[in-house]
Amino acid sequence: MAAWGASSWDAKDVKEEATWESKADSWSAADTNGTAKADEAWAPKADSWPAADTKDKANADDAWAAKADSWTAADTKGTTKADDAWAVKADPWSAAETNETTKTGDSWTAAATNGTETAAESWGASNGWGDKAADSHGDANGWDQGPKKPDGKVFWETQQWNIQSGVLSKKEDWEVDQDDTLLFKERLGSSAGLDFNKYDSVPVDISGSKAALIPVVQTFEELYQEFKECIPQELSNNVRRCQYSKPTPVQKYAIPVGLVGRDVMCCAQTGSGKTAAYLMPIIGRMMKIHANPTGGLAEPFEGKCCPDTLVLSPTRELAIQIYEEALKFCHRTTYRVCRIYGGEKPAIQLPEISKGCDLMVATPGRLQDFIERGVVGVDKVFVLVLDEADRMLDMGFEPQVRDIVCNNGMPDKEGRQTMMFSATFAEECQKMAQDFLYDYIWIGVGVVGGAVDTVEQTLEQVEPKDKYTKLVEVLDQWFASREKEERCLIFVNAKDTAKWLDEQLYAKHIDTGALHGNLDQQEREKNLRRFRDGEIDVMVATDVAARGLDIEKVSTVINYDMPTNIDSYVHRIGRTGRIGNKGRAVTFIAVDEKGMTCENLDELKQLLRIMQDAKCAIPDWLSGLIESGASFGADKHSYGKWGGKDMRGAWDDWEEKKEKTDGW
Repeated sequence: MAAWGASSWDAKDVKEEATWESKADSWSAADTNGTAKADEAWAPKADSWPAADTKDKANADDAWAAKADSWTAADTKGTTKADDAWAVKADPWSAAETNETTKTGDSWTAAATNGTETAAESWGASNGWGDKAADSHGDANGWDQGPKKPDGKVFWETQQWNIQSGVLSKKEDWEVDQDDTLLFKERLGSSAGLDFNKYDSVPVDISGSKAALIPVVQTFEELYQEFKECIPQELSNNVRRCQYSKPTPVQKYAIPVGLVGRDVMCCAQTGSGKTAAYLMPIIGRMMKIHANPTGGLAEPFEGKCCPDTLVLSPTRELAIQIYEEALKFCHRTTYRVCRIYGGEKPAIQLPEISKGCDLMVATPGRLQDFIERGVVGVDKVFVLVLDEADRMLDMGFEPQVRDIVCNNGMPDKEGRQTMMFSATFAEECQKMAQDFLYDYIWIGVGVVGGAVDTVEQTLEQVEPKDKYTKLVEVLDQWFASREKEERCLIFVNAKDTAKWLDEQLYAKHIDTGALHGNLDQQEREKNLRRFRDGEIDVMVATDVAARGLDIEKVSTVINYDMPTNIDSYVHRIGRTGRIGNKGRAVTFIAVDEKGMTCENLDELKQLLRIMQDAKCAIPDWLSGLIESGASFGADKHSYGKWGGKDMRGAWDDWEEKKEKTDGW
């Protein structure tokens, strides 16, 4: 895709953290003797971006610089004025040779847990350290012999070999040259859709201290000029390689906010460019402030892998996608990107992180595993990103996330920059944000929790026994009208259904693939890669493919099964209609032989509202089903669960919000 940032796909576990202008962090600044005190971290001090050839730092009273004279220019000794400032916190990154230590986060405690297991990513099977089907820390071939706690032997042995052999962390020149093609090849020929300019009319709500002073830019070139002291040349060069030209609404606001170090909570519709909205600012700040990247070391890396920036993701597929996008932005720099996630053998990942890491993308379970092995440390993480944060809660990762952030020496929320992004934010997730974020900026783009209006949503009544026949009929219509290289994504609720459908469609000579938890990681990555490259026309998947994946040319999404919660519906159909391209979503609504709904009544009510918000045609029979149907647990999936608002009270309730946005 050409206009924004969420790109690659294979991804699962990801973490990151970032800070606005006023948190204590220990990023190293080259050739400077200034240090930042952790206790002063979030005081409204100046944003002390290191200026070239200058020893001056912004005065503590000069906190939050605004457009005109906010940013300290190179070769400039001037300081910013407090009246012009729009930031809230100083950014006291410490110098390279500092002995100053940051205060360990003690602001919130981890929930009492004894290694809670989750279906998606667990520490092991009930009979020991065995590998679970969806995602575990264990090795399927070797950890099922009893409750053996894993160690970091491979990590230390590889690192010792690197030291003895003089192996550096940086890439070889031939690898960098190869990346010129490999990293950016899918950008060739891709473009924003005809409806991309409609994003200009999408409503955006901003709240938070001095949020009204955020400068808004219309193009990336304007962004580079406006924030030239915050965006390294290497980063802007890589963004140009990605062929991004015009930022989306979420990027217009989130990138400037992130560049000056503020905490961010962002809720934006699927397909709106959230990945680039946080990667650009956190990588830009890392390049400006972190003066000793591992890829620039003249000696082999030694010690724990202690990233400066951490991105957490709930799923392995999303983690891989974020990792690949981060590789693009760090291309031809000395900043090293690594990823760790469950499902892949630790023995594959440990040698890679033994060379150190500046930016790490991780899933919570595997990261917690590596921390306990003593090979990864988070005490130097000063930028934290939680992507699809609400999904982490749904998957039961909150205890792991809290343990990682609270109990392992990570700087507290006043001493780091934290960003949370998702298309939906349940109230539980927003309450957790109060523990994680400091004086944050809330950014809500579009009808929060809603679907983009570039997706045509249609519904089909069908009896369960006739679903397969109806699917073949819809696929026949799609094949008859599809344009070159277009792809179709079919969602189901169960792994067995995905396997069965894949086999049935393949028997009909359709190029299909499957993506579900019963496949091993290699199979999942292979199928996703083939789907993205166009070798597979139709992918049958469970909700492991619903979150965040940015796959080119998916023109149609079919919900063979209506999802069990409305969040999943929003995320599923968001796999099409991206960056202004048109897409279509067909959803089968199961009814019995008497015409009564088999679906959850409350889910249908929420579906009706989503379609109304997106101005889709509503079939007459849907209202009839809702009026005549019996509730199957309406309280379980209440309408208030999906969507999002600023819990600090800056947003009106949903109905009032809807009235405000109907006129856009």
